[in-house]
Parts: sequence; structure tokens; C-alpha cells
Amino acid sequence: MRDSLLPCRLRYGSWLLGTALISCVLAMTPAQAAATAVFDPLREPAPKFDLQLPAPVIGVARAGEDLISVGPRGLIQRSTDAGVSWEQVPSPVSSDLVQVRFRDALHGWIVGHDSVVLHSNDGGLSWTVQLDGRSLLSLLRKVYGQRADNGDLVAQDMLGEISLGMSTAANPDVLAAPLLDVLFDASGTGFVIGAFGMILRSSDNGASWEPWVELTDNDRRMHLYALAEHQGEFFISGEQGVLMRQDPSSGHFVMLTTPYSGTFFGVRAFRDLLAVYGLRGNLFVSRDQGQDWLQVDTGLKTSLVSAVEQGGQLILVSQSGAMVGMDLGSLEVTSLQVAIAGEVYSASATSRANALVVTRFSGANIVEIAEAK
Repeated sequence: MRDSLLPCRLRYGSWLLGTALISCVLAMTPAQAAATAVFDPLREPAPKFDLQLPAPVIGVARAGEDLISVGPRGLIQRSTDAGVSWEQVPSPVSSDLVQVRFRDALHGWIVGHDSVVLHSNDGGLSWTVQLDGRSLLSLLRKVYGQRADNGDLVAQDMLGEISLGMSTAANPDVLAAPLLDVLFDASGTGFVIGAFGMILRSSDNGASWEPWVELTDNDRRMHLYALAEHQGEFFISGEQGVLMRQDPSSGHFVMLTTPYSGTFFGVRAFRDLLAVYGLRGNLFVSRDQGQDWLQVDTGLKTSLVSAVEQGGQLILVSQSGAMVGMDLGSLEVTSLQVAIAGEVYSASATSRANALVVTRFSGANIVEIAEAK
């Protein structure tokens, strides 16, 4: 049985699309409803948002001294004052956006529903489409079709999976599965991952992609939620205890055995530490690349949604907004005092010490952090 608790960025996007569609159809005339039926979020830029009103924000990341956040209907925002104020940035799509990552101050990527990948090379001031549900579907059929014609049985199976998935698609030309994370290393090699085991690789900063699904130990096609990288070595965490490490010789993602079979919503990789976290406050660390594991008691009971490195510690952020800090050397856990209420989707460091920015249904908010007394 699949986990019923999906990460907030996947759950939120799903119910948002459903409720938004119902409310719009109920309020429209038949002519308006017919026009809406042909609305294409991949060909329509994001609408102009009134940022004086609360707007849901799902993902956030630091781009040098600035912050970039993303949300439903193609919303992209930029802050130049550590999250105090935000301005909307033009977005080429109206699809729901769920995650943003920056490799450095200039180069960033955004992923979301409708298999969207956006790229910026100017610190988030402008964005272009690198991949979407149309180009992805075409790519998968071309790559696996050519292999299948040459007798590749695995490719034939992959074509069958694609056909099965598209049999219930609302648009026969769009593979609309959400992409949930993206990450590139300094050389321009990176991956994008998402629901139902979707994974693609790029070696040119996302200019071109190749499917990597069959090169993972994920035959059950568990959802893949998070990527981590350290010195060219990639890790993936996901649904029902999925944790994989890329084999440097074959490129294949091999499964790592952990003490926990629940979902891991995130993974972080450092020189001598691998940390994975997820449901019900569970946090596990390894000093030997995943051979042996130690469970770290966070004292938190709700799911961990983010892990932010700051001041020699890893700040674990729960879905309820509670936070703890784990020293990266001693692994000692310290309770943190924060003033926040309501569900949190993600978090990021800012240019300010002892402060994070968190994303919520009501927007992105600065949170001051202090040790609990």
C-alpha cells in the first residue's frame, strides 16, 4: 500500500488543482467554462498576483544574497532584503511550481506539475522552460521506442508503462506527473525526479535530458522526493523507505538499506555525514555512506520537511513549524525556540544569521531562531 501522507508540495498541488477547477466551473457561464477547458498552463504565463494578499508559497531557496520562492499557478517571487518583502518575477508557465534550487548566485532551476523544469542564469530575474509534459512525453517515446525497435526488452516494458499512464491522462499530449526536485553539480551534471519513480539526467545544465528510470533500484516506482549531492555523488530519497546512492562506475542508483521503512522526504550529504529524514520526526545519519545508521532522536512527532545547514548545525524543520538543531560534528540535538503557527512546506537559510524563511499557505515568512530555554 502506498503511503497516504505525501509531502506537502505534492499533496498541496493535488488538492489545489481539484478545488480550483471545481470553484471556477461553478462560477462560470457555459461559454466561459468551455474556454477554460482549453486553457493550457504550459503555454500561458503566470497571471499577475496581488502580493498584498496572502498567496500560498511552496518552495524557497537562496540565490546569493537574494531569495527566490515558488507556488501555485506559476508564481515566482524574489526578495532582495532577506525575505522582508517580495516582488513577482515573470514566469513562462501557469503550472503549479513546487521546488526551486540554486547551484550558485546565478544558476537556478524550478520544478513543478505538468513535468515542468524552468531555468535561470541571472539569479532568478528571468526563467525559461527546459522541459515540460509535452517535450518529456515525446522524449520518452523516442528514446524507449528506438531501444525497443532494437529488441531491448526493458525499453518495451517502459513503453508499456508510459502507455498505461497516459491512458487516464486528461491531455493525451502531456505527461502531467509532478516533478518534485532538481539538483546540479558544478560540472553541469544533474537530475530531476518526481512522482511514480520519474527520473531524468542531464550533463549540460538541463539543455538536454535522458530518461534514467530503468537505472534505479525502484521497480515499484515509488515517488522520489529529494536529491542530495556532494562532490559529484548523488543520493535520492523517497516513498516507503527509498534511499538510493548513485554508483560511480555504472551510474545506476542502488538501494541503501536503512532501519526505517517509512517515507523519507529529504536527504543531505556532507563530506563525512549522510542524513535522511521524513515521517513522524524520524532522522537517521550515517558516517560510512549508508552502510551503518544511527537514529537521532529529534523529539519531534510531525514530519520533517526541510534540513537547513547554518552555523555548524543542521536545522530540522517540521511540518508543524517546530525546529531542532543537530550539531554536524557531535550529532547533539538542541531544541530551538521559534514563533510560528500553521503548516510549513519548506525552509531556507537567508543572508541573516539566526533566521530562516519558511513557506506556508499564507506566504513566505521570516522566522527568528534562538535556543529554547
